[in-house]
Amino acid sequence: VMNGFEATSFIRRKLNLTLPIIALTADVTTADLEKCKASGMNDYIPKPVDEDMLHAKIISLVRNPLSIFQIDNKTEKPELKITYTNLKYLNHRTKSDPTLMMEMISLFLLQTPPIIHAMKKGLEEKDWELLYSAAHKIIPSFSIAGISKDYENTAKRIQEYASNPDTDTDITALVLEIEQVARGSCMELEHEYNLLKSKKVVQE
Repeated sequence: VMNGFEATSFIRRKLNLTLPIIALTADVTTADLEKCKASGMNDYIPKPVDEDMLHAKIISLVRNPLSIFQIDNKTEKPELKITYTNLKYLNHRTKSDPTLMMEMISLFLLQTPPIIHAMKKGLEEKDWELLYSAAHKIIPSFSIAGISKDYENTAKRIQEYASNPDTDTDITALVLEIEQVARGSCMELEHEYNLLKSKKVVQE
């Protein structure tokens, strides 16, 4: 008789339980994330579910129960080593507009997991058309986030293989590399989103 937000609120405020709760949301928007935060959820994943991302989220919460939403309430922000994304590039693309930057990050977080899911499905089912399409879609996403051209080239190699699957290429390794980059980029951009959100709250 409850939706996810009501159930989480009940678990937190009535049952006083601190078990980790991950939201499954169809839309990664500012309003949606605020509802997750307000109800007491620890984290979220977008639909369709990426099993590897879900696993990584669970491991992260088990090892470090600090919610990504709780980061906003800390006076000292935890450091995150930036490995994949170029935030200066993203800042340049948005002309230092924090609202636009948050929108672009939200778009990346919304679109990237389904693309990776499609890429893995294409490889698993040997659906080369699906694999080609997914690799094609990931390239502009990587560009927006300032991800190294090397990984864009990896995506192009996946496209080339999908066009000619008889070539001598370790396609599995290439797809796994792109998946790792995408997952790491999402974590970095989630962190940046929360920092931007925190700064906006202070300014307002």
